[in-house]
Amino acid sequence: SGLQLSVLSLPRGVLDTGRGARNNRASDSRFPAAMIHQAWQSFLERSDANSGGTERAAAGSATRGIAWLPELTVAVFEGADVRRFLQGYLTCDTAALDASRFVPAAICSLKGRVVVNGWCIAPHPQQVLFVIHASLFDPLQALLQVYLRFSRTRLSNLGDERLVFGGLNLEESAGGAPVDAARRLLVCADLAEAERLWQAQPHLTSGAWQRQLIADGVPLVTAATTDAFLPQMLDLPALGAINFNKGCYLGQEVVARAQHRGQVKRHLARLAWQ
Repeated sequence: SGLQLSVLSLPRGVLDTGRGARNNRASDSRFPAAMIHQAWQSFLERSDANSGGTERAAAGSATRGIAWLPELTVAVFEGADVRRFLQGYLTCDTAALDASRFVPAAICSLKGRVVVNGWCIAPHPQQVLFVIHASLFDPLQALLQVYLRFSRTRLSNLGDERLVFGGLNLEESAGGAPVDAARRLLVCADLAEAERLWQAQPHLTSGAWQRQLIADGVPLVTAATTDAFLPQMLDLPALGAINFNKGCYLGQEVVARAQHRGQVKRHLARLAWQ
């Protein structure tokens, strides 16, 4: 129950990179950046009142549209050596990251267990965004804080200042950065832009989004399941989240041994009950 299955995606033109994350603020001057979630909730309540609540409720079973995903946050790594630093921790190849798409990735413990996983993008040469479950930012920071002290990379959490949306089966013209052929991911700091996006697309509930993600078999580790599973147990290699040719990273020896010796007998499975 603590293991959520999910895949994500976002719109181009409204992908806020969070550059200068420590000092950056939402561009809508009506409220402080930290209040963007409260302002968005007010907008949704007004929208529901005007539509009688029918529009969003009817969209709950849809397979095309956009969903607000408040359970996700954006961890931002910035610095002159950010790619070199993260190459020693992320399971993907940070040298291949760019601004065109989100790449699945994880960070493991020394024992090779997945501490956190999500999707990475590099909007700037000295910046990497890591979209993860909000419950895992503190464990991520605790894991890396010792190593960050000896680097020129800093880590910050934009969760209170950004809205994260997932787009499902949208046209490319909807914008954002793709995760795969069906999904896009959006990180937005501008309330007015988020409102325009919401009004332009069919709506999905977070629950409908999660159900589709479960069907796709893409896991998202939460606080309830952190540091408990090898990447192979979560089928992350099949999703392209593990690069076995990039060299060393935290937990790499355990992960590689499990992959090449075929010792992993536990994998994801879908269950349904009434």
